[in-house]
Amino acid sequence: MSDASSAHAAVCLNCGHVLPPPGCFCPQCGQAPAHRLSTAHVLHEVLHVFTHADKGIFAFIPQVLFRPGQLVADYLAGRRKRHFNPFQFLLLLVGFVTLLGVKLHYYEGVGASVAAAMQRLKPLTPAQLLRVEQYFHTIGAFFNVYWLALLPVQALLTWAAYCRRAGLNYAEAVLVQVVVGCAFQLLLLLALPTVRLLGVHQPGLSTALLQGFLTALYLLLIGRRGLGLPVSGALGRALLVGLFAGLLNFGANYAAFNLYVFHG
Repeated sequence: MSDASSAHAAVCLNCGHVLPPPGCFCPQCGQAPAHRLSTAHVLHEVLHVFTHADKGIFAFIPQVLFRPGQLVADYLAGRRKRHFNPFQFLLLLVGFVTLLGVKLHYYEGVGASVAAAMQRLKPLTPAQLLRVEQYFHTIGAFFNVYWLALLPVQALLTWAAYCRRAGLNYAEAVLVQVVVGCAFQLLLLLALPTVRLLGVHQPGLSTALLQGFLTALYLLLIGRRGLGLPVSGALGRALLVGLFAGLLNFGANYAAFNLYVFHG
């Protein structure tokens, strides 16, 4: 009797509709039974990108840019069907940004600016100049691989900062960084054509500064609205993770560049 009552009382976390026996899809919105995020679930979501496509991608853009906290709160609470898949959105977006950078020859321009600046300080050999050119060409062509490879480390920083105060597990920290990454990539999608038209070719430090600033800003919004942290707690953690995210981006790029150009 009690089991039947509890099953009858179960409601969908996405739309609030009364659910049939546990384990069934919601007959109102179609969402599967929600559960706490796990690493296995995140891997499933990544694989989902290559086998399915959802609706609402354009409605998802303002949610990422202006309501990231509500988006994270909904996803963590199990209200997922109403949103476009953020994992899918990020992978699609990083691919578009990479393609745009290649078509605009943006990173080749950055490489030429870096080589010219280095020549003024200390002349490079022809082989080193060639490796500078090759390095930035490769970074541009594989920007998606490079950036996505750093995401698990950024998620680890997020988990370390929020696990005790907000109770996030690592997979949920990945979600937070995915939402932050979506905002960063959207702004890059707008920024790359602008700086290319203006003829601006700044070295990697500028991208690292932009990523650090946006990471801190969006983590502040997510911490307040999505995780319910007080202003001081949300601000302190956002600044800490933003700082380390920017340093990680710059440090990885700087180390790889110097290793390839001077020791390649």
